[in-house]
Amino acid sequence: MSPTALLAAPATQTEKTNNFLIPNATFIVEVLVFLVILWFLYKKVLPRIYAMLEARLETIRLQFEEAKKARESAEKAQKEYTDALAETRKEISRLREEAQSEGAQILEEYRQRAQREFEERMQALDERLATERLQVMMALRNELGELAFTLSEKIVRDSLREDERQRKLVDDFIAGVGATVHVEAEATS
Repeated sequence: MSPTALLAAPATQTEKTNNFLIPNATFIVEVLVFLVILWFLYKKVLPRIYAMLEARLETIRLQFEEAKKARESAEKAQKEYTDALAETRKEISRLREEAQSEGAQILEEYRQRAQREFEERMQALDERLATERLQVMMALRNELGELAFTLSEKIVRDSLREDERQRKLVDDFIAGVGATVHVEAEATS
Protein backbone atom coordinates (compact mmCIF):
# COMPACT_ATOMS: atom_id res chain seq x y z
CA MET A 1 0.00 0.00 0.00
CA SER A 2 1.12 3.26 -0.84
CA PRO A 3 1.26 6.08 1.56
CA THR A 4 -1.52 7.80 -0.19
CA ALA A 5 -3.55 4.69 0.08
CA LEU A 6 -2.82 4.57 3.78
CA LEU A 7 -3.84 8.11 4.11
CA ALA A 8 -6.89 7.48 2.04
CA ALA A 9 -7.88 4.33 3.94
CA PRO A 10 -8.10 6.01 7.33
CA ALA A 11 -9.98 8.84 5.72
CA THR A 12 -12.57 6.40 4.42
CA GLN A 13 -12.76 4.73 7.80
CA THR A 14 -13.21 8.09 9.45
CA GLU A 15 -15.81 8.93 6.95
CA LYS A 16 -17.67 5.83 7.90
CA THR A 17 -17.53 6.63 11.56
CA ASN A 18 -18.21 10.38 11.23
CA ASN A 19 -21.55 9.88 9.64
CA PHE A 20 -23.81 12.21 11.49
CA LEU A 21 -26.84 10.12 10.72
CA ILE A 22 -25.43 7.11 12.48
CA PRO A 23 -24.55 7.88 16.06
CA ASN A 24 -21.41 6.47 17.47
CA ALA A 25 -21.15 4.87 20.91
CA THR A 26 -19.92 8.03 22.60
CA PHE A 27 -23.00 9.89 21.56
CA ILE A 28 -25.27 7.16 22.86
CA VAL A 29 -23.42 7.07 26.19
CA GLU A 30 -23.63 10.86 26.43
CA VAL A 31 -27.37 10.78 25.72
CA LEU A 32 -27.82 7.99 28.28
CA VAL A 33 -25.83 9.93 30.90
CA PHE A 34 -27.85 13.05 30.07
CA LEU A 35 -31.10 11.11 30.46
CA VAL A 36 -29.92 9.62 33.77
CA ILE A 37 -29.03 13.12 35.00
CA LEU A 38 -32.43 14.39 33.86
CA TRP A 39 -34.17 11.45 35.56
CA PHE A 40 -32.13 12.05 38.74
CA LEU A 41 -32.98 15.76 38.64
CA TYR A 42 -36.66 14.92 38.01
CA LYS A 43 -36.89 12.35 40.81
CA LYS A 44 -34.58 13.78 43.46
CA VAL A 45 -33.80 17.47 42.94
CA LEU A 46 -36.96 18.89 41.38
CA PRO A 47 -39.33 17.52 44.09
CA ARG A 48 -37.17 19.15 46.74
CA ILE A 49 -37.07 22.43 44.80
CA TYR A 50 -40.83 22.24 44.25
CA ALA A 51 -41.36 21.47 47.94
CA MET A 52 -39.17 24.39 48.95
CA LEU A 53 -40.98 26.65 46.46
CA GLU A 54 -44.36 25.47 47.73
CA ALA A 55 -43.27 26.02 51.32
CA ARG A 56 -41.99 29.46 50.45
CA LEU A 57 -45.19 30.27 48.53
CA GLU A 58 -47.26 29.04 51.47
CA THR A 59 -45.19 31.17 53.84
CA ILE A 60 -45.63 34.19 51.58
CA ARG A 61 -49.37 33.50 51.26
CA LEU A 62 -49.69 33.21 55.04
CA GLN A 63 -47.72 36.41 55.47
CA PHE A 64 -50.02 38.16 52.99
CA GLU A 65 -53.06 36.83 54.82
CA GLU A 66 -51.62 37.89 58.17
CA ALA A 67 -50.76 41.29 56.73
CA LYS A 68 -54.28 41.58 55.33
CA LYS A 69 -55.78 40.54 58.67
CA ALA A 70 -53.46 42.93 60.48
CA ARG A 71 -54.42 45.74 58.12
CA GLU A 72 -58.12 44.95 58.57
CA SER A 73 -57.61 44.74 62.31
CA ALA A 74 -55.73 48.03 62.30
CA GLU A 75 -58.45 49.66 60.18
CA LYS A 76 -61.10 48.25 62.52
CA ALA A 77 -59.15 49.43 65.56
CA GLN A 78 -58.70 52.84 63.93
CA LYS A 79 -62.44 53.02 63.22
CA GLU A 80 -63.25 51.92 66.77
CA TYR A 81 -60.79 54.48 68.10
CA THR A 82 -62.30 57.21 65.93
CA ASP A 83 -65.82 56.20 66.97
CA ALA A 84 -64.82 56.01 70.63
CA LEU A 85 -63.11 59.39 70.36
CA ALA A 86 -66.20 60.92 68.75
CA GLU A 87 -68.41 59.30 71.40
CA THR A 88 -66.09 60.55 74.13
CA ARG A 89 -66.21 64.06 72.70
CA LYS A 90 -70.01 63.90 72.61
CA GLU A 91 -70.05 62.61 76.19
CA ILE A 92 -67.66 65.36 77.30
CA SER A 93 -69.82 67.96 75.58
CA ARG A 94 -72.96 66.53 77.18
CA LEU A 95 -71.30 66.41 80.61
CA ARG A 96 -70.07 69.98 80.19
CA GLU A 97 -73.59 71.13 79.31
CA GLU A 98 -75.01 69.19 82.26
CA ALA A 99 -72.40 70.70 84.58
CA GLN A 100 -73.17 74.20 83.31
CA SER A 101 -76.89 73.57 83.70
CA GLU A 102 -76.42 72.13 87.18
CA GLY A 103 -74.11 75.01 88.09
CA ALA A 104 -76.68 77.55 86.94
CA GLN A 105 -79.39 75.67 88.82
CA ILE A 106 -77.28 75.48 91.99
CA LEU A 107 -76.42 79.17 91.65
CA GLU A 108 -80.10 80.01 91.27
CA GLU A 109 -80.96 77.86 94.30
CA TYR A 110 -78.30 79.67 96.36
CA ARG A 111 -79.61 83.03 95.18
CA GLN A 112 -83.14 82.05 96.14
CA ARG A 113 -81.97 80.68 99.48
CA ALA A 114 -79.97 83.85 100.16
CA GLN A 115 -82.97 85.97 99.19
CA ARG A 116 -85.23 83.94 101.52
CA GLU A 117 -82.72 84.18 104.35
CA PHE A 118 -82.38 87.93 103.76
CA GLU A 119 -86.16 88.37 103.80
CA GLU A 120 -86.49 86.16 106.89
CA ARG A 121 -83.78 88.15 108.69
CA MET A 122 -85.36 91.44 107.65
CA GLN A 123 -88.74 90.21 108.87
CA ALA A 124 -87.18 89.02 112.14
CA LEU A 125 -85.45 92.39 112.52
CA ASP A 126 -88.72 94.21 111.79
CA GLU A 127 -90.50 92.06 114.35
CA ARG A 128 -87.74 92.62 116.88
CA LEU A 129 -87.79 96.34 116.20
CA ALA A 130 -91.58 96.42 116.60
CA THR A 131 -91.28 94.43 119.85
CA GLU A 132 -88.57 96.75 121.15
CA ARG A 133 -90.65 99.77 120.09
CA LEU A 134 -93.58 98.41 122.08
CA GLN A 135 -91.34 97.73 125.06
CA VAL A 136 -89.92 101.24 124.88
CA MET A 137 -93.44 102.67 124.58
CA MET A 138 -94.60 100.61 127.57
CA ALA A 139 -91.56 101.66 129.60
CA LEU A 140 -92.14 105.27 128.59
CA ARG A 141 -95.79 105.06 129.56
CA ASN A 142 -94.86 103.52 132.89
CA GLU A 143 -92.34 106.28 133.54
CA LEU A 144 -94.84 108.89 132.42
CA GLY A 145 -97.42 107.37 134.72
CA GLU A 146 -95.01 107.44 137.63
CA LEU A 147 -93.97 110.99 136.82
CA ALA A 148 -97.59 112.00 136.48
CA PHE A 149 -98.39 110.32 139.79
CA THR A 150 -95.43 112.02 141.45
CA LEU A 151 -96.41 115.33 139.94
CA SER A 152 -100.00 114.92 140.92
CA GLU A 153 -98.90 114.12 144.42
CA LYS A 154 -96.86 117.31 144.52
CA ILE A 155 -99.71 119.22 143.05
CA VAL A 156 -102.15 117.86 145.57
CA ARG A 157 -99.82 118.86 148.36
CA ASP A 158 -99.31 122.28 146.94
CA SER A 159 -102.86 122.55 145.69
CA LEU A 160 -104.00 123.87 148.86
CA ARG A 161 -101.48 126.61 148.54
CA GLU A 162 -101.57 127.59 144.96
CA ASP A 163 -104.41 126.06 143.02
CA GLU A 164 -104.15 128.11 139.93
CA ARG A 165 -100.44 127.94 139.61
CA GLN A 166 -100.50 124.19 139.96
CA ARG A 167 -103.06 123.76 137.21
CA LYS A 168 -100.91 125.74 134.89
CA LEU A 169 -97.86 123.67 135.86
CA VAL A 170 -99.73 120.38 135.31
CA ASP A 171 -101.05 121.54 131.94
CA ASP A 172 -97.57 122.57 130.84
CA PHE A 173 -96.13 119.28 132.04
CA ILE A 174 -98.76 117.16 130.25
CA ALA A 175 -98.34 119.18 127.08
CA GLY A 176 -94.58 118.71 127.27
CA VAL A 177 -94.86 114.95 127.91
CA GLY A 178 -97.41 114.51 125.12
CA ALA A 179 -95.17 116.33 122.65
CA THR A 180 -92.20 114.21 123.72
CA VAL A 181 -94.14 110.96 123.26
CA HIS A 182 -95.41 112.09 119.89
CA VAL A 183 -91.87 113.04 118.71
CA GLU A 184 -90.44 109.69 119.92
CA ALA A 185 -93.23 107.73 118.21
CA GLU A 186 -92.52 109.50 114.94
CA ALA A 187 -88.77 108.93 115.30
CA THR A 188 -89.19 105.14 115.79
CA SER A 189 -91.58 104.83 112.87
